[in-house]
Amino acid sequence: MSESLGVRLRHERERRQIALASIAENTKITVGLLEGLEKDDVSRWPSGIFRRSFVRSYAQSIGLDPDPIVREFLERHPDPEIAPIETIPPASASPNPAASALRRTLSSMSLRSLVIKVSIITDRSAFARGTFIPDVRRRWAAIGCDLGVLSIVALALSFVLGNFWTLFGVSTLCYYVGSILILGNTPGVCLFAPDPRRKQ
Repeated sequence: MSESLGVRLRHERERRQIALASIAENTKITVGLLEGLEKDDVSRWPSGIFRRSFVRSYAQSIGLDPDPIVREFLERHPDPEIAPIETIPPASASPNPAASALRRTLSSMSLRSLVIKVSIITDRSAFARGTFIPDVRRRWAAIGCDLGVLSIVALALSFVLGNFWTLFGVSTLCYYVGSILILGNTPGVCLFAPDPRRKQ
């Protein structure tokens, strides 16, 4: 009967006379996690890229080629937080046509080893969490307000310092960064967006 991955790794480490404490110090992986790997118990291991990174670091620390070790590790201990393509719900479950098309494409892929976790935002308001202006005229008014303020500031500064376009660019950057930090949006949007507390 062939030895498990953890046992083989431990034998290789012991053969090279490398202490777990030394590997832990060099890789910043706790001794407990390394002991778990050697006992084939990865229940306390993190998920995602950290799993692969830890195994790769361990394999390199004991002088082994990390790629086949990582592949074997992932075959024996698949990541619990990543769902395979087969578990993605059928396209009919989504009211969004773009999401349905993406799901059909993913489910038709023939790559067995490909593992994907897809998160699709189907609600438009979830992307635009801030104030949303549905009316096009109000959007143009918000743009005009922001451009007007920026132009006035840049013109005033250009009379003192010269070079309008450089000052306009710097003013634009400061305006947007400052207004997002202070107001959460630009003043134009704050002025022309509908009040969410009031029904229109």
